[in-house]
Amino acid sequence: MKQLFVFGLILFLGFKSFAQVEYVARFEVETDFFDPLFETIPTNQGLISFRTLSKKAFNNRRTFQYFISDSELNTDGLIELPVRDGFDMVGFDLEGDFFHVLFQRGYSTTGERYVLRIDLSTRKGFEYGLSNLLDMELAEFLVQNNSVIVMGVADTRPAVQVYDLDDKSVHTLQGIYGNDTQILQIRKMPEIESFQVVLSRKGQYREREIIINTYDLEGNLLRDIKVNQFGDPDQEIMEALLLPMRGYQQTMIGSFGLERRDYYQGMYLMDINEFGEFETKLYTLEDFPNFFNYLNERSKARKDREVMRNIEKNRVPSIRNVYSIRQAIETPDAYYVYFDHYNIINSRGNFRTPYSPMGMYRYDRFNRFGQNIFDPIYMNRLGSPQFNQLQPEYSYISAHFIKLGKDGRVIWDNAATFDDLNTEIRMAFGDIAVVGDEFYHAYVRDDEIRLAYFKNGEKIFDNLEVEIELMDETQRIAENNMETLSISHWFGRFYLLTGTQRIRYQKEDGSGASKEVFFLSKVMVAGDLYQPEEGQE
Repeated sequence: MKQLFVFGLILFLGFKSFAQVEYVARFEVETDFFDPLFETIPTNQGLISFRTLSKKAFNNRRTFQYFISDSELNTDGLIELPVRDGFDMVGFDLEGDFFHVLFQRGYSTTGERYVLRIDLSTRKGFEYGLSNLLDMELAEFLVQNNSVIVMGVADTRPAVQVYDLDDKSVHTLQGIYGNDTQILQIRKMPEIESFQVVLSRKGQYREREIIINTYDLEGNLLRDIKVNQFGDPDQEIMEALLLPMRGYQQTMIGSFGLERRDYYQGMYLMDINEFGEFETKLYTLEDFPNFFNYLNERSKARKDREVMRNIEKNRVPSIRNVYSIRQAIETPDAYYVYFDHYNIINSRGNFRTPYSPMGMYRYDRFNRFGQNIFDPIYMNRLGSPQFNQLQPEYSYISAHFIKLGKDGRVIWDNAATFDDLNTEIRMAFGDIAVVGDEFYHAYVRDDEIRLAYFKNGEKIFDNLEVEIELMDETQRIAENNMETLSISHWFGRFYLLTGTQRIRYQKEDGSGASKEVFFLSKVMVAGDLYQPEEGQE
């Protein structure tokens, strides 16, 4: 274990790499290659990166380390705070200029817990005990207006509680705890001092209904919306992503089909007014003429003919395999929606595995950069591993992008290939960026960035391979720790690339040396600078 952490910030006026991808800033901290990774989330001024680290091998005493970066990755250095003996970080959240970390003793549902609050302006930390919470396996931790919101599983059923850090009162939400109930999303609403919980629940006749409950910070139910009528009898909501409020209006977007048949038909957009009334628009492959743009021309033409034959027979064309919403961005005049299309294969062979699209809680990706690859079914993001006999593998086929006008009109749709990427990651690992009339999709595969670029909905390039590079030409990458590499959209046309590397460099005496680092790289994308190779269209 290295006891000395060395920081390096590398900034150059010149840029390196392909013209359409430029590495413009880098920050690194020396660490052992297989030490715990730093989590990274955006702040109002830049970024905060943090982790817990054992002081010695096989020792349960840890220290909390963090550093704060501005938008150019300048930092004042590493800050360390003590962690109580036997405790480890199991959750985190940012509210304004205050960063909160949840610590728990061990992995037991009865383990003692406390919250560390860090004032990012003064760098001072304060501790708050958490007591009288239900014995539950935690799955979410949020902080709003000095109240902690925790969600977890108690006796195989979901539960949500609100803990006031000031008066230490605990409020358990009503209408949550029940059989055949899953929590899909919790969304903070600080503008009206409340929060929303999106539920999926099966009724008496196994029909599924989506419930959107709004609570105040004392656990009182302010409003409930039940979506128990949707489409035709053979159609139901498969996934749901609730967008932020705009005035008194709100939108929910997702995929629809029939879960018990593992049958996807397309996308829905649901507009909800101030009275809880909703209007739903359905979109199928008939509305997405470029859905098969990830295929070659011959294969796309064959798939398009299949769709037309179904339409001519008054059938709704189906989408084979899983069609999962990943992200939706709302602008004043449009929605940009991103879906992943993938297959589920058994790790023991090429067989489908049992899958419920409603079985995955949707974490707030806007606040969680980097290693956002945890699946609550197989890994409790805020706790211990969940050991299952069967560990499925996912074969990613394509990514799909749609721009909708506020009137519901499809302005454009397009697709990018994943080139049959097999992985055990079920959560989204690609990320999109909207820059004016430009649209980007980026992810990491092995030790390369893969990039797709669209201009006014037209695909300019797809699955472009971009090497991960250093900015200091006197150094070279000896090894990328590929399991740690991750790329997320930061702001504007800038992405953030993170991970660990082994770097070879030359010391002052001319001898060679190596170092192991965790790094942050600010990456600018500029698709208009793309020049296809000779003979390539």
